[in-house]
Amino acid sequence: MPATVPASLLGIYFKLGSLLLFCTMDAMVKALGGVYGPFQLMLFRSAVAMLPIAIIVWRAGDLRIVRSNRPWLQAARITAGLGSSAGFFYVFPRMPLVDAYAISFAAPFFMVGLSVPLLAEQVGWRRWTAVAVGFAGVIVMLDPLGISFHAISLVVLAATFCYSLSTVLVRALSRHDSDAATMFWFSVVSSVVSLGLAVPDWIWPSAIDWVWLLLLGLLGGVAQVLVTRAWRLAPAAVLAPFDYAGIVLAVLYGYLWFREEPSWTVWLGLPLVTGSGLYILHRERVRARLRGLEALA
Repeated sequence: MPATVPASLLGIYFKLGSLLLFCTMDAMVKALGGVYGPFQLMLFRSAVAMLPIAIIVWRAGDLRIVRSNRPWLQAARITAGLGSSAGFFYVFPRMPLVDAYAISFAAPFFMVGLSVPLLAEQVGWRRWTAVAVGFAGVIVMLDPLGISFHAISLVVLAATFCYSLSTVLVRALSRHDSDAATMFWFSVVSSVVSLGLAVPDWIWPSAIDWVWLLLLGLLGGVAQVLVTRAWRLAPAAVLAPFDYAGIVLAVLYGYLWFREEPSWTVWLGLPLVTGSGLYILHRERVRARLRGLEALA
């Protein structure tokens, strides 16, 4: 009989899959943001994302799956998620992708910190160290003296906090509501709000842009399914360091798509960034093996 994959490890795999899709979506937002406003992009992101959610509801065979047992907690999560989406969709077309990701890597500190009071999770020194090492690697990679911190950087920081809060609230909601409920209500509210805000500055897409916008929404929807499942399976402190892996894709997309060349410090800090995530993965394997031995004792 094949061995069962531990929940935390499965959560890590889902997290990495969602990261790949989200980073691709972010690059598309940057490319399309020169033509379409952030709320119009948010509309496609939210509305098209209803497709994978509808499939989940259909497979469940019962609309009660989207019922919320904690509506006020859902409202808080939706508010934080809207703040995150609006902030990032605004800044990606207006600053280098790598710089935006650099500031957003404050998220693991926010998430690990918020997981203590909001989730009552225990965070050991090894996980804190992994987060700190990964963050140090990002600082080395991006050379802080080369980043111009101004008002738009504060928008990124605010969006990062909203993202972190939204993520921790998703895990809190996993104790009361189904994943489908959390995704459904966010997509519905986000679609309605972004539609209302997009109408005044609406630009009718060209034929090819319809394809890109629909793909953007589909990528975001599938990624949301994966990351929501990840936060149900693994603690926030376990998943947080893996956000650092996004810098690799940011460098690749920045160079190949937008001709943003990384400095030599990127290659210097890359081992620290990837190493922090791999160390957490190793620790989860060790812990899973120890729990298995204890269960057999």
